[in-house]
Amino acid sequence: MGTYGRQGFDEEKKQLKNRIVNKTQIAAALVLSAAFLSAGCGNDKTGEVQKGADAAGEEISDDKDLMAGDDTASEKQDQDTADGNDVAVNTEAASDKTDIYDDVLSQYQDMVQNDFFEELRETDQWDSCFGEDIGLEIRTHKQNIYYTFYDIDGNGTMELIIAGEENGISNPVFSPWNYDLYGYNGTDVVPIFPEMEFGYRTNFSLFENGVIEVFYSSSAAESGVDFYKIGSDGFTPELADSFSSAGHLEGEEPVFTYFQNGKEITQSQYDAGIKSYEVTLSEQPDWIQIQ
Repeated sequence: MGTYGRQGFDEEKKQLKNRIVNKTQIAAALVLSAAFLSAGCGNDKTGEVQKGADAAGEEISDDKDLMAGDDTASEKQDQDTADGNDVAVNTEAASDKTDIYDDVLSQYQDMVQNDFFEELRETDQWDSCFGEDIGLEIRTHKQNIYYTFYDIDGNGTMELIIAGEENGISNPVFSPWNYDLYGYNGTDVVPIFPEMEFGYRTNFSLFENGVIEVFYSSSAAESGVDFYKIGSDGFTPELADSFSSAGHLEGEEPVFTYFQNGKEITQSQYDAGIKSYEVTLSEQPDWIQIQ
């Protein structure tokens, strides 16, 4: 098989594999969604979801039959090429392993499909309707919800980011408000910042070189910016630098004092220090709406 023919064959096979993976994930998500919807909160859409899962399963079976034929043809390639392809596939699988987040995503899907359980907001049942991984602030008001996968620390395992569109805020470039950030500890999906609730006064942004910026504000006079990187274990945040400011009135004029890691600095040092970490991502996240 010529070089061009092999590349074309490999590309078709890769696309078919992706179809199977995507449909498998969709079927799994639908089944999980059915389980949540049957718990008693919101509308009962279990039957519709199960039909969708069954249909996806039939398509997966058909695609696997096609894959069997492709695998037979691929065995005719020389062994060296096959070995090289195996390495490429294994590397891709490590970096694109996102099905570990299916359960978390199904919880958000359940919330969206049931309109944030608005009909139960004034009842004692409301809080219990949300999945255990859904943050407290993102559930406070109905809005469009998005997710993306991003390998923040470059270790080959994607992190999951959940964001809200924040209705009423106009952005010339789509830039949702980040609410939740999840990683994987090798066994379970875990929040990267388990002690923080992101939303109105505390939020995070991603920057180049694995930098996570956490901005917080306790009042108009006190705020801070902390910069983290994910540790070598792949899920524990490690503080790299910390900046804060505090203001007070002298007469009628506000006066601010600036700090870096607890040490007083000038405003220009404060601004320059923060700016040095805020390097725009070379590859922007690909946001997908949860529906």
